[in-house]
Amino acid sequence: MPENIPAPTATEAISVAPTFDSSCPSAKDGFNLHTAEADGYCLLYPAEAVVVPQRFIVINPANATADSLGDAWVDIQVEPATGRSAAQVADAKIAEAGEGFGIVRSEILLGGQPAIVVDGLPAPDSWRVVFVVNNDRLYTLTFQPWFPSSDPNQPTALEKLYAAIVDTLRFMP
Repeated sequence: MPENIPAPTATEAISVAPTFDSSCPSAKDGFNLHTAEADGYCLLYPAEAVVVPQRFIVINPANATADSLGDAWVDIQVEPATGRSAAQVADAKIAEAGEGFGIVRSEILLGGQPAIVVDGLPAPDSWRVVFVVNNDRLYTLTFQPWFPSSDPNQPTALEKLYAAIVDTLRFMP
């Protein structure tokens, strides 16, 4: 994986005001609302993707095999943060991987909270992992397989899903 791939940000197709309150965004043309009340979040995702209750949003599940859910997906895991910050969790994962993998770490805001984006952690497929903490809950979003487009004007379906989530994820009280 190239080492200097910046974390994608908002797309022009999604225009949600960055208020970062607990109000869920409204579904709109091309995007559906996903609400996970028990896990304390809501977000918009591209209408062509499918939610597999409760933690996966899958792109083209018709191509599922024994080893995959479809063409690409995000896995959203929620667990107690036990006082750890997103940066502490990300740094521990990076340290656990060790040297020589070309791991890239960057920071974004996700739902109004500081989040850490990590590319290049060792795995069977390329993936992007985002760590964020809200209300002492650790949210780990794993986007897989992560193969960014070389043309920023032609993002992949997974890059579009990533951008939609980054733009619209809101934490609920």
